[in-house]
Amino acid sequence: MRRLFTFLLLATTLAGFARSADAQDCIAETWKGTIGTVPVMMEFIYEGENDELAGRYYYRTSFVDLFLVSDSEKPDRWKELDPKGTVTGSLTLNCKENALSGAWSSPDGSKTLPISAEVQPSDSFSKQRLDGLKPTVTKRDSTGKLSYELFTAQGFNAVTGLRLMGDSKAVVDINSALMELFTYNLHEAIDCMAFGRWRRGVDHGYEYEFGMSMIAWNKAFVVIGESSSQYCGGIHPLYGSGATTYSLQTGKAEDVSQWLIDRYRKNIPKDSPLGKIVLKIYSQDQEDQCTDDSIELSGEYVWPTSEGITFRPTAPYDYTACIKDITVPYKSMSPYLSPLGKTNVQAFQSR
Repeated sequence: MRRLFTFLLLATTLAGFARSADAQDCIAETWKGTIGTVPVMMEFIYEGENDELAGRYYYRTSFVDLFLVSDSEKPDRWKELDPKGTVTGSLTLNCKENALSGAWSSPDGSKTLPISAEVQPSDSFSKQRLDGLKPTVTKRDSTGKLSYELFTAQGFNAVTGLRLMGDSKAVVDINSALMELFTYNLHEAIDCMAFGRWRRGVDHGYEYEFGMSMIAWNKAFVVIGESSSQYCGGIHPLYGSGATTYSLQTGKAEDVSQWLIDRYRKNIPKDSPLGKIVLKIYSQDQEDQCTDDSIELSGEYVWPTSEGITFRPTAPYDYTACIKDITVPYKSMSPYLSPLGKTNVQAFQSR
């Protein structure tokens, strides 16, 4: 009898685990629906050190995620946490095929709202808020008579975009490209915050910052700087910066490597005439641990300024601090510019 009881107990326990696992697999989707009458987007994925199911959701077009942590006492109940880790409610969820139902409750249980949602494509979680994006202008500035503005997403200041003032087709096309870049990094920043929290917990650091800046703007070109830093729970933080040059004739990004003679359009040997000039300027203002061997030079990471051509070296992560912009004056650059480059840099040299 004891063996039979033990077998029945084990079978019941395994069946419970199976039901729980099936329920979690069912809920591990992207969902669009409502809590009460308010539109929401939800996402559940397996993440973290133990590959546990974790969730998040946002209301309407908010850029602030609320996080969902499974309640160990009730597998169908999820604790709702704000970005600071404060419990702001709970969700009881039931999943059946492509439909999600349940109820949201306030922390004290005094208020409940019905939940209803349907499965969406896995890459559509942020679509609702990105489609409803309304930039908030943070600064207006100008270079000469040419004006531009910096902006962020409302309630999310970690990502800064830039917009040119003007209505020519080229300016419209450039602004479209800048907005696409802003939106991409906004999406990345939101995901970084979520994955960093899931992987490391609310008490550990995770961040993502991205910004654009005005480097140069003249009658022929506009040069927009880009800088980023992120730590999303990986081995170490990542940093990056550079610039994109846009043509005011075509409205498209310019391949500035073509402004150099053919020899320097890709790798720039450090013992070449141009390499020696770049390294001489580089060595004038560097930390003790940074040497010529710390970096590599390439014609693919260059952009024009009012002072000259700027080179952005590359380096292994251990030498990140050695990556500094190196601007070579146009007089020194002249022998190494292609006919196209010599024509184009005139727009940056004219006053």
